[in-house]
Amino acid sequence: MTGPSRPPLGRMDGRVAVVTGASTGIGAAIARELVRAGGKVHAVARRPDVIIDNVGTDAVAAGRCVPHKVDVSDADAVRALADELRESDPVDTLVCAAGINVPRRRVAELTLEAWHELVAINLNGVFYCLHAFLDQLRANQGDLVVISSVAASWPDHSGAGYGATKSGLLGLARGAGIDEHANGVRVSTILPGIVDTPILDNRPIPPPSELREWCLQPEDIAATCLLAVTLPPRANLAESTMVATRLQSLGKTQQANPELPPSLRRGE
Repeated sequence: MTGPSRPPLGRMDGRVAVVTGASTGIGAAIARELVRAGGKVHAVARRPDVIIDNVGTDAVAAGRCVPHKVDVSDADAVRALADELRESDPVDTLVCAAGINVPRRRVAELTLEAWHELVAINLNGVFYCLHAFLDQLRANQGDLVVISSVAASWPDHSGAGYGATKSGLLGLARGAGIDEHANGVRVSTILPGIVDTPILDNRPIPPPSELREWCLQPEDIAATCLLAVTLPPRANLAESTMVATRLQSLGKTQQANPELPPSLRRGE
């Protein structure tokens, strides 16, 4: 899809996206938002049944969302999906939202197994997807959106392994942008602070419910993703750092469970 034929800001009519990590959290919210905006989404996760639950049975029944059981850490499986879609439903938007963290995340606690899992999914998985779909993004002057983390820029409680993979995504995205911008491929990286998703449940001390109410929500990240991929082709939202207004500010993201302002505390 060339630049002049693209739909207006906020619309995905006629566009085809692949969204990884689409079963829960940020990935599911992005898949829902792109479908709502008129796009067709190939939703990728290890649990396709959960995709149907969280993206919506109506979207699946209408063919606007197509679930795929693919582990992004499996390069061959990712390549097979890209080959299939190249022939049947060429892609112009790739959103890499699959990611994990582990409970025992301090560097002295981090096992080799956990390290390899973090790298395989958080970092290798994005490269495998980019490598497999790059020709389609080039052909359609498309968009790559990488969901990184504020931990990529500001080391925090997320742990050395998680932070290393998210920092690696910044390097990968920036390098891809240098290599591909002249081919019409836009690369956008979103770096969220604390987001109320199931990944918070893996923390050593999960945030309490009253704190989660003031976190970023997955829909906030989805709205930014939609903006990034529907801007006029001349404009690239290259990097966007998002934090929860009442809980964090740029450079103040180190507390695992930020203290609520007194005015927001229940019973006060």
